[in-house]
Amino acid sequence: MGVCELCGKENTGVFNILVSGAQISACATCSTKRGFSIPSRETDRARTSVKSPISKTRKTRPTFEAASDFHIRIRRAREAGGMSVEELGRKMNLRVQDLQKYEGGSVPPDAVAKRLEKALGIMILEEVEANDVSPVVKRSNKSVTIADMLDDLMRDASND
Repeated sequence: MGVCELCGKENTGVFNILVSGAQISACATCSTKRGFSIPSRETDRARTSVKSPISKTRKTRPTFEAASDFHIRIRRAREAGGMSVEELGRKMNLRVQDLQKYEGGSVPPDAVAKRLEKALGIMILEEVEANDVSPVVKRSNKSVTIADMLDDLMRDASND
């Protein structure tokens, strides 16, 4: 029981509604005047007693990641095609500096990797299994830094 903030009626059931962008408590009469439907007690009981089983499984899209030797694949395919970096850059409308970075080990954006795959006839992106991903676990209320993750990796490697 509460007070309607619109008409001032006391000791009445109030509902939270939006009026001009502000959330206020209003009685059933004021709420219906403003176009809000008030749930009846019977529909409330029906809603609480009937529980529909909602499936929690979602179909996830496969995750792709650059292969560990993608830069070698790019260089070998370019050389096998008899192209220089400049020729491949002209063909794909990419800067020579970017292609040199990719051949040097910088991971290209997915869109560029797909274009390279198509132009060179190679596979750069590989599907990553969900099991291959390890979650980052916070051990305290401190934020995790790269140094913390490196320490964990080094500790795990020394235990092997």
